[in-house]
Amino acid sequence: MQEFEPGDIETAVAFYRSIEERHRVVLDFLIDHPEERMDEATIADRLGLPEHRDVARATYAMGEAAAALGRKRPWGESQHGYLMPSAQAELLRKAREIVRGES
Repeated sequence: MQEFEPGDIETAVAFYRSIEERHRVVLDFLIDHPEERMDEATIADRLGLPEHRDVARATYAMGEAAAALGRKRPWGESQHGYLMPSAQAELLRKAREIVRGES
């Protein structure tokens, strides 16, 4: 699998569009906080989610969606939390704008 590339807007739009609304809040949070590493509990708290497991469920579903498009997850995970690199966040921010403009 390959990473999302900066000019990979069509695939990024397909990825963003494929994410269920209940999981999209986590994706939007990562997009809006590039280069900031946060754990599940912090993300859940800032989003008002009832359980930190909701973040894990969302990232799992988003990872599956990325894999279905032949792409790696556009964020990194470690024991210290999740982090979306700036380049990935910028691409997905553009994809989000396109998808929201379709509504």
